[in-house]
Amino acid sequence: MTLSRSTPRSEAEVREEIERTRTQLVDTAQALRRQLHDIRDVRYWVARRPYLSLGIAVAAGLWLGIKRR
Repeated sequence: MTLSRSTPRSEAEVREEIERTRTQLVDTAQALRRQLHDIRDVRYWVARRPYLSLGIAVAAGLWLGIKRR
């Protein structure tokens, strides 16, 4: 992105650039929303790392079992 140009841009070029920037912004926001959803979704982590998830579940169960005694 350049801040200064040697030739002035037409109104159509400016509008086109604004629309392109708006589209990029919407795409980026949607990608971020999907990533945040995946981070908070337990099913995503279980599917991605099943053995780690199983280990965490076993450790939590043992910790809760020992704590109740």
